[in-house]
Amino acid sequence: MRDISIVFKEEEIQKRVEQVAKEWKKEVIIPGFRKGKAPVPLIKSHLSGELRAEGLQKLIEEKMVSLMEDFEPFNYGPLQIKNSSETDKEVKLEVLLDVPPEINIDLSEIKLDKEDTGKLDIKGELKRLQEINSELRSVKRRIKSGDNVFMDIKGNDKSVSNYSIIVGDDEFPQKILNLKAGDEKEVESKFPEDFPIETLAGKKGKSIVKIVEVKKKVKPPLNDEFAKDLGFSNLSELKENLRKNLEEEMKEERKEKISEKVLEKALDLVDELTISPTLIEGQKQNGLKEEEAIKNAKKLILLDAIAINKKLKVGEKELDEWMEKIAESEDAEVEEMGEEAIRYIKQSILRNKALDYLIDNAKKEDSND
Repeated sequence: MRDISIVFKEEEIQKRVEQVAKEWKKEVIIPGFRKGKAPVPLIKSHLSGELRAEGLQKLIEEKMVSLMEDFEPFNYGPLQIKNSSETDKEVKLEVLLDVPPEINIDLSEIKLDKEDTGKLDIKGELKRLQEINSELRSVKRRIKSGDNVFMDIKGNDKSVSNYSIIVGDDEFPQKILNLKAGDEKEVESKFPEDFPIETLAGKKGKSIVKIVEVKKKVKPPLNDEFAKDLGFSNLSELKENLRKNLEEEMKEERKEKISEKVLEKALDLVDELTISPTLIEGQKQNGLKEEEAIKNAKKLILLDAIAINKKLKVGEKELDEWMEKIAESEDAEVEEMGEEAIRYIKQSILRNKALDYLIDNAKKEDSND
């Protein structure tokens, strides 16, 4: 929020009165003259009060538009006139702008620990892809840990067909280890919480199980054929793609962590930050509770204030690129985007730039210092 004083000198008001009088000349009717023929001085004499009110109103409106444009796209709410006063020399207005406040922070005071860059786990990603693309194959052997087992179950006068489980360390699966397809056995154990016979679910009890089929998970071999099935030319190309994706993910994660730290440290350096109620309300509408809404609003106002203070701008090309991306994600046309959507996109771009500015100017402490 910003309190701003606006002063209109009487000379400025009179110039505008002259313009308005000329505009009115075509329509105004003065006794003794045909429509549009009365001289301007006479119009000013007959309608001095109305002309002055109109001229002053136009000056105020133009100034308001100019003020709001100076803070675009960070106008959270409409401008309010708090007070006005008038003398024979000037008209003075006190207005309240619902915009980012002025802030002055010494960025050299923001110190961040150097981040551990971590290691790229390409092997782990390959294993994950193997798991996702594994097949279940029927086996004739006895049940082992990790197998997928399909069985018919009877218990408490109820029966379930083709119930499936993955054999792990829980009590019930352990009871069917070493059985094979066709075997039948009475099992006494604590049954899983999601057991299909409700009277046994999560409880101790007895049931008769008949093994219908045993399947094991078969992972595809890590070779060129596996890579081709996933749309790559060979395994090397798949690994390179994984490396790039992991680097990008790691970079985003690091930036997210650094962003939180730098914003918190920057907020600590601001003596007082007036938060726009409009912005807080907007955060609440996004599903945040009061405390979180205020916290988030503070961060946004800080970024907005930096964007204004550093005169950060949105280029036409980057605006077009963002609009294309958002339109694609929303399955819409760029032409369908309204003024408010474009304003939101501009806010997002400038907030990202302000955050980058903060991060770039934060001093990273050497761990050896």
